[in-house]
Amino acid sequence: MKIAVRENRVPGATLEERVTFLERIGIEGIEITESETIARGAAVLRGLFQNRGVRPTTIPGPRGLLDPSPAERTASMQMLRQRLDLCKELDAVAVLVVPVFGRQPLIPDLSPWRSAIEIESELLLTELKEIAVYAGQVGATVMLEPINRYETHFINRLEQGAEFCRRVNRPEIRIMADFFHMHIEEADIVASIRQSAPFIHYVHVADSNRLQPGRGHLDFRPGFHALKDARYDSYLGIECNFAGPAEDALKEAVLNLRKAWAEA
Repeated sequence: MKIAVRENRVPGATLEERVTFLERIGIEGIEITESETIARGAAVLRGLFQNRGVRPTTIPGPRGLLDPSPAERTASMQMLRQRLDLCKELDAVAVLVVPVFGRQPLIPDLSPWRSAIEIESELLLTELKEIAVYAGQVGATVMLEPINRYETHFINRLEQGAEFCRRVNRPEIRIMADFFHMHIEEADIVASIRQSAPFIHYVHVADSNRLQPGRGHLDFRPGFHALKDARYDSYLGIECNFAGPAEDALKEAVLNLRKAWAEA
């Protein structure tokens, strides 16, 4: 098991300082979040990470795949291709995509022919089938993240994300399992992980109150046990707010996560 953390949660004024900090406290991955980092380009970033103990793990994807504007959808697909190129160049785990944010669809409801959710589903499926071919050509992965109902109306549970993986039926389309969102949406976190395990490519961790692991009431061990049974060997990505200074919070999170994983 390896641990990663979002770039924008790491102490340091520059990416170089952040990577050095993570090496010092034993975190092996960093999730790219900042547009300024992406703008530095693949060649510069490859040089920065060369011979370092920290690897870039996730690259952020576009947010307009389900926008009602054809121009916005086209631009989002083009951005997704570019991010897949960068993902491959940096040997990152995946490009992370949340298809749409907000509690209501942006696309109009066309009932009785199709509801807005049905239209969104078919549109996303069409886009994923197209982008999976490109991802296969470059050797990179797109990862859907189910998030809770208060942040999006679309793809809230692992099974919903896994269904898109099944329908696309290509290894380039996978999902993330996020313990914070699962604790809100899943009736049984362990059962959900077991059911969707073939498609889980990455894991996010935050406690029940979205603070660092150990500051809420989530017991990570049963879910970690299910992941271990599924031979999950990728990262646990820390995505949370911090109680206390970031350096102390990250050290605490690492200690608690490694302990929970060992006990699972």
